[in-house]
Amino acid sequence: MAREYQEYTNRGASIAAISIDTPAQNAGMVEKLVLPFPVLSDPDGSLALKPLEAWNEAGEMAQPAIIVVSPDGAEAYRYVGEDFADRPGDADVLAAIEELELPPIDAGDGPVRHIEPRPSGRAIELANLAVYMRGVRFAMVALAGRARDPFDRKEAQRTAQLAERYIAAQGATLRLSKGHT
Repeated sequence: MAREYQEYTNRGASIAAISIDTPAQNAGMVEKLVLPFPVLSDPDGSLALKPLEAWNEAGEMAQPAIIVVSPDGAEAYRYVGEDFADRPGDADVLAAIEELELPPIDAGDGPVRHIEPRPSGRAIELANLAVYMRGVRFAMVALAGRARDPFDRKEAQRTAQLAERYIAAQGATLRLSKGHT
């Protein structure tokens, strides 16, 4: 959503993410990823995640979800994924927003300022994320090759593809930052 943020605001959408991490950890993520929208904290899920039915009780964590709420509070679109990689495409979400016929809003400029960032101990430095994702891709390709169950094979392949997309995007970003096209 950050990559297509202008498309969302052109359709009148305001975006807010909700995470189980602390406010300081969320601020660190906003700063690191240069997110143009706020990331709110709901550590035990009681404030928003459980009421929105975007909570995995067994894992005691949020499920990835996108919920579009109209100005009158009615739900206009809902997608609740199974895991971190299970997300709908922007086109579906943007179409739901466009149906609301809202006026465009100011997209702002740059990341949303939060409190002083304080990443968790498990946070990966952005410079190391591409290396991590190469490891994810390698492991998932290996698991897909060994999986007996077609569903498990498909899930491993899907995660490998997610890692591959990140690696490709990171490579394009590095080429642009070095002045290559």
